[in-house]
Amino acid sequence: MCESTVYSTDGDMIMEDVLSIKINGNNIELIDILGQRKELNGTIVEIDLDKHGIYIKLN
Repeated sequence: MCESTVYSTDGDMIMEDVLSIKINGNNIELIDILGQRKELNGTIVEIDLDKHGIYIKLN
């Protein structure tokens, strides 16, 4: 599978098993494999496809 874990730039885990990310300006919507959603205000600063990690700087 292609799930990723989302972390803040401080290293805190925000959400596991994320399948979809939707970006609208500074709003980021994360959706996991169970369909649970989480909305954040921030900026994606790094996507590590090898380690399945996505790093967000929160506003």
